[in-house]
Amino acid sequence: MDYRDLKIYQKPREVVQLLNKIMNSWPKTMQSQEIKRQLFRSATSIGANIAEGHGRHVGQEYIHYLTIAQGSANEVDHWLNTALDCGIGSAKELNNLISLNNETRKMLNASINTLKKRRDNKIMHETPAPYAPIPYSPENSEEKL
Repeated sequence: MDYRDLKIYQKPREVVQLLNKIMNSWPKTMQSQEIKRQLFRSATSIGANIAEGHGRHVGQEYIHYLTIAQGSANEVDHWLNTALDCGIGSAKELNNLISLNNETRKMLNASINTLKKRRDNKIMHETPAPYAPIPYSPENSEEKL
């Protein structure tokens, strides 16, 4: 499966598209410019890390990249709330973005937990070794008189 087909990849792209649209209407103040720069950087990092991790197809490495994407999604949440705190942009649009980003965060968390469980289950279960007990006979007995 191509990473672009993954819902976990498509959701942060929705955030970036909507974010790009609304940021164009923000004022040209120092605060808004800094928040815009940080928001766009962290929002695009989510999808980039999902794509890179998916290309690795190795359990622990994939978990690593999804964890980085989760950190970026948390950073997006921070900057969206900072924009709200500073009164930059429409509160309705920002709250909509926060909700959309929270869906991404939940999906990342669920994926990371699922991959960790799969990884841990492999460690917990051993492949059964072929075993055939030696049938009892007086010749095999250690208690010979």
